[in-house]
Amino acid sequence: MPRPDGRRTLRLTKPLRERIVAGHPWIYDRALAAVPPEVAAGDVVTIADAEGDVALAFADPESPIRARVLAPPGTRLDAAWTRGRAEAAAARRSRDPLLAGCTGRRLIHGEGDACPGLVIDLYDTTAVVVFDGPAAAVFWRPRLADVLAGLERGGAVIAHAWLRGERRRTSGATSAGEAVRGDAPVDLVIAEDEARFVVDVRAGQKTGFFLDQRDNRRTIRRHAGGHTVLNLFSYTGGFSLHAALGGATRVTSVDIAPPAIAGLQRNATLSGLAAEAHEGVAADAFDFLTRAARQGRRWDLVIVDPPSFAPSERAKPAALAAYRKLAGAALAVTAPSGRFALASCSSHVTEADLLDQLASLAPLRLRAVAGAASDHPVLPAFPEGRYLKFLLFDV
Repeated sequence: MPRPDGRRTLRLTKPLRERIVAGHPWIYDRALAAVPPEVAAGDVVTIADAEGDVALAFADPESPIRARVLAPPGTRLDAAWTRGRAEAAAARRSRDPLLAGCTGRRLIHGEGDACPGLVIDLYDTTAVVVFDGPAAAVFWRPRLADVLAGLERGGAVIAHAWLRGERRRTSGATSAGEAVRGDAPVDLVIAEDEARFVVDVRAGQKTGFFLDQRDNRRTIRRHAGGHTVLNLFSYTGGFSLHAALGGATRVTSVDIAPPAIAGLQRNATLSGLAAEAHEGVAADAFDFLTRAARQGRRWDLVIVDPPSFAPSERAKPAALAAYRKLAGAALAVTAPSGRFALASCSSHVTEADLLDQLASLAPLRLRAVAGAASDHPVLPAFPEGRYLKFLLFDV
């Protein structure tokens, strides 16, 4: 039965009160009683157990994550609440010294900023909005104007806003994006320290660029001086440009997409880097590594940043085998006493999983461990939010 406020109640079947109160924002299907057919994706519901109400959440009846926690029970989810969440998130970024000199940054990082299912990235003055699934779209879309208002009150300058296409669970297709404010440019240029990157906010990877690797790119920059560098799965050259700016003698960048290599070359020019110090290769990474090993080529620093190999827990065994194969091939072209960096963007693969796969491949010494950039916060009670792992080794 609906409550006086019109909301339905979903009952916990597992003792999760302490976990939810501590800040874990996801409630899985196996932890909830059957969701009534009257509850639609994006509906606000009350989560309760035998002791009483636990939280307010929005429901997602077709997802393994059946509900995403929004606030304590009794909270008014009005315009002031929405603006307050966004304003607090933007204000945190305005106080972050690691974002100095960067005109591309994440303003709202979903669950990490208490806005589950909502991501907003800012490229110069263009905000790119992404909803994590149809339930998040139903909840956040009517609140988007208040979110943007809160971001501006928190210090963000937003001239344009573009909503990226939503992934449809039934067909697997992606819908076309739409302008939320102004006419978002197709290409714009952002600064990341001395590096410059052209970003396609409408159709580029993720929201246009891999902002989450920013701090790891800076790490590579500090370790690249005087060395030859190989960057696999380079996209438009994030690690490559920082390596060159750090004094690398030559950088080889490999990506399967020719437009990505063309974008890298454009970014290098914008960053004032000499074209002759870069080798851009449009090729499959495994094929490239096979040829390079056969030719006896070696690099002092090899970076491997592949797409997610484990989109689900079921895919994890195959993913671990792929990481092991890829790392082995990359280490075969790493110079003796060189360095090797491996990244994984799958939340289903842990740091321990990666270290286990690497342990028997070569004599390695772990030099640095990191995650996503500082504008991608992780809640202590929500380890699933630590999706990105970055490992740097001495070989």
